[in-house]
Amino acid sequence: MFRRVLLFISLMFVLTVVGGCANSNSIETPQELPKNKVILYIIKRDGCPACEYQKRVLKVKEVKELLDNYCKVVYIDVNEQEKLPREWMHTNKTPTVHFVDSNLNRLIPSIGSVYPYEFRDAILKAKKELDKRELK
Repeated sequence: MFRRVLLFISLMFVLTVVGGCANSNSIETPQELPKNKVILYIIKRDGCPACEYQKRVLKVKEVKELLDNYCKVVYIDVNEQEKLPREWMHTNKTPTVHFVDSNLNRLIPSIGSVYPYEFRDAILKAKKELDKRELK
């Protein structure tokens, strides 16, 4: 329980500090995290070719529709990741996408730069896991 509280406080700090790194649909405080949406924290780096590719993947029609309907996306620069929960700071590889619920619990394993169909499948898998948890 202590780890979850610490994780929550850490993420609250991150959301406040890196508000400028998030996209226009991002959130400012954890209280505003939508309960029925998958939260994607995308760790990125300026000048990263894989990050640029991943941005294009997010604009693919099928992926964009899923993001709009089921997700809330927050971008975090890799140089700011020391502000993230310790268990999220596993790599300097970018991009890294974390799929979590509104309580900051991981829904599925993190992914890197992937093809559109793989990103689509990850979103659907995370949404399915979120729905399953909400039924409990």
